[in-house]
Amino acid sequence: MDEEDLHALGEALITTSARIVRWAPLSTPVPLSLAAGRLLARLNDTGPTRISELALAERCSQPTITNHVKRLETAGFVERRSDPRDARAWMIGLTPRGLEELISLRDSVSSGVEPYLSQLSRRDLKALREGVEAMRRLMALEG
Repeated sequence: MDEEDLHALGEALITTSARIVRWAPLSTPVPLSLAAGRLLARLNDTGPTRISELALAERCSQPTITNHVKRLETAGFVERRSDPRDARAWMIGLTPRGLEELISLRDSVSSGVEPYLSQLSRRDLKALREGVEAMRRLMALEG
């Protein structure tokens, strides 16, 4: 596969996965926006993180992330902890309640996708499963 094909495949992967998440009907109502869910997922993946690092990783401004964190903190989904490396800074960590909400959001989105997946052939499902697993392995190597 040449560079142009890889670029087109990458673009298709990103746009399709984003559309699936936005498009899938939620099977049960959840109190989280997709942006809030992304932040909880990032904290679940990386552990406690500084606001500035979250802003950089999410490609948005610090004030935007700070507002999201304040709402998540008020809901009891995240907590601020002092940074052991710098007492002036805060680390944002996922609470057990935040993990429960993340699991609920993922379950709801997954349930919403199931009817569409059931329309795929066995061959397409196998290819999709193998592609997803390959991407997971690659992401695990990258950290």
